[in-house]
Amino acid sequence: WFFGHPEVYVLALPFFGIVSEIIPVFSRKPIFGYKGLVFATIAIAALSVTVWAHHMYVTGAVALGFFSFMTMMIAVPTGVKFFNWIGTMWQGSLTFETPILWVLGFLFTFLFGGLTGIILATPPLDFHVSDTYFVVAHFHYVIFGTIVFGMFAGFYLRVPKKP
Repeated sequence: WFFGHPEVYVLALPFFGIVSEIIPVFSRKPIFGYKGLVFATIAIAALSVTVWAHHMYVTGAVALGFFSFMTMMIAVPTGVKFFNWIGTMWQGSLTFETPILWVLGFLFTFLFGGLTGIILATPPLDFHVSDTYFVVAHFHYVIFGTIVFGMFAGFYLRVPKKP
């Protein structure tokens, strides 16, 4: 788990970059709060190594308070990223071409992944849903919403079209 869970956040970071590139292009305005976005990315990378045991609450082998707090803390820079992305689209001249549609799917599914993550960060709730499809859904919302939707958005933006 010490390697495996921070890896999920590290896997997401390139796709956060892709999304941060696509949204301004199809909103026809510069990214909102660039410095905050950069610091949020650094914070996610740093915090990712502190949450490695947050799916192991029921084992009794982890410090619940620490991992619960750190897991909830990782939602803060993620929320900053969402705020920046939504702020960029707000009152922009949006064109709904294929890459931005993938990004909107990314935002929707990643939001649900994050909300289920906050639920799982709370040990009393996590105890009840551990080893259920709730955890499986959380995983797939985060991974599918981030990696797959972000990857398709990037492909549709960058792969050349046939003439």
